[in-house]
Amino acid sequence: MSRVSFQVAAILLFIVTIFFLWDFSQRVITNVRLAQIEKTYEQAVAQEEQRNRDLREQKRFVQTDGYADWYARHYWHWASPNDIVVIPQIPPTPTPNRNTPTPAPVPTKTWQQEWFDFLFGP
Repeated sequence: MSRVSFQVAAILLFIVTIFFLWDFSQRVITNVRLAQIEKTYEQAVAQEEQRNRDLREQKRFVQTDGYADWYARHYWHWASPNDIVVIPQIPPTPTPNRNTPTPAPVPTKTWQQEWFDFLFGP
């Protein structure tokens, strides 16, 4: 094997090695990114599964008589036959005294009086 053919073979081997190293690194980077995306999606799925469980539980509660009772008491302010209803008495606010005199309006000066006061003083 001559020296030139050895150098060509070494250069080709070096180029192939660099190519495989570059390809391997790109595959590693892609796998890391895919793992991160997969983790993000798994968290989103877990949150939606929890939300689904909460909604199913709320649906079960809404279909009971206890919800109807709670809703009528909370929003419509209804009472059961056994309840004692207490209605708080709110005292009326005192009405303001209408006999207070209104202050006299401040006289306004004309523009000639304003100039006169500006030039010669008030």
